[in-house]
Amino acid sequence: MNEREEVLIKLKQAVDNFVSEDRAYLLIPEIRTNIGYAISDAKSVNDVAAIPGRLTVAFNRVIYCLPPAFGASDHVARVILTAMTFDKKKRSSINLKYYKEIVDNLPNEDTFIFNREEEPEESRKAEGHTMNFMMKRVYEKLNKIPTYVIDLGGYGKEPTIFILDEDPLIVVKKALNLLRFLE
Repeated sequence: MNEREEVLIKLKQAVDNFVSEDRAYLLIPEIRTNIGYAISDAKSVNDVAAIPGRLTVAFNRVIYCLPPAFGASDHVARVILTAMTFDKKKRSSINLKYYKEIVDNLPNEDTFIFNREEEPEESRKAEGHTMNFMMKRVYEKLNKIPTYVIDLGGYGKEPTIFILDEDPLIVVKKALNLLRFLE
């Protein structure tokens, strides 16, 4: 089995773990959720597997229509690809709904809060630049890629929580662990 096949299998297992949690729907933002997983030498979005059409909610259940595929995400893929330029081990990420209760309980030493007002206007207006800028800013400020990156959002942009780690099974476990703050 080659690495691309292994990535797809592990990502499917992680997504199935996520959707099997009854309360996972609470973590899905309005923009929906995706989970990405890159091959070890990823260079483009076509080297990052994700869920086509994202994970969504129906009747308080998280669902998805198609199995993982390479090139299925641009948003989460750009987060991963930019993170990997600084830390090759950060090959997986998920985006989740922003909750103050969650953010207040994240470990300070492993969390970065990104304010989109820091992004220069020309970058902000260019389609597909903010996620790259955000991850570069994270590294500039912390000299590392943390597990948790909070995007505070902006005008017309929903705030979200990103979790980054080595693989999607770890990312999903950390995501589902956040449900304890939503009691």
